[in-house]
Amino acid sequence: MEERVSSSSLPSPSPPPLEKNHNTDKLKLPDLDPGTYVVQVPKDQVYRVPPPENAQIAESHKKSPPNKEAKTSRCCLCCVLFFIIFLVLAILLGAVLGGLFSMLLTPEDPKFSITSFKVVETKPHPKYDVTLEVHNPNSDVGILYNGKGHVSLSLRRQENIASGAYPTFRQDSHDTTTFGLTLTSSSKAGLPKEVEESVRNDKKKVSVTFSLAIHALAHMKMGLLRSGTMKFDVTCKVKLDTLAKTTHVLSQQCETKRH
Repeated sequence: MEERVSSSSLPSPSPPPLEKNHNTDKLKLPDLDPGTYVVQVPKDQVYRVPPPENAQIAESHKKSPPNKEAKTSRCCLCCVLFFIIFLVLAILLGAVLGGLFSMLLTPEDPKFSITSFKVVETKPHPKYDVTLEVHNPNSDVGILYNGKGHVSLSLRRQENIASGAYPTFRQDSHDTTTFGLTLTSSSKAGLPKEVEESVRNDKKKVSVTFSLAIHALAHMKMGLLRSGTMKFDVTCKVKLDTLAKTTHVLSQQCETKRH
């Protein structure tokens, strides 16, 4: 009798053995569960996330916000506008105060006089020491000389023989100031003939007449009111008995004009 054997009792056939792949260039994959996928990417295409360039850009944005330059520009513009407005207002205020000073007050001009005159050097550039006295005749009005003036010395109103700068000083009301000037000649020709004769003649006095021109710039002030820049043109004609040793002023006449 034929014996039947059930298929369940038969041993399951073993899977065929895997063939050995001797090609070393291909990647050997391990046994994976169903539904698992492996993607092979070349190494030269692997990137960091984010790239280094992005990190640098982000860091720069943190240090300087996008609207910083705009805020700086607006601040600079506001400062410039504020300065322009302030300058215009200051000019207008100065003009108004100067006009009020001229309309409300009629200050007198300062009075000048020469107290001494001396030749201190003869060669190569002659020098003359002149002492001046200036009086402020005004009440409650001060005068400030800004030192931008000029002084020149002429002989008989014909030639300019020496020059110098006018000093800076301030005068209160009814104040009298005495100051010295050193006037230097720009010429190497020495003393003019008339001046040299008076200097060298000890036995006989030789008188000399000079003309002194003063161009002074000043402000007048009373309390909060201050005038604009005033120009004083002063001309002094002085006659000296001699320039040898002791010199005396024989006569003088000074005139002041204000512009």
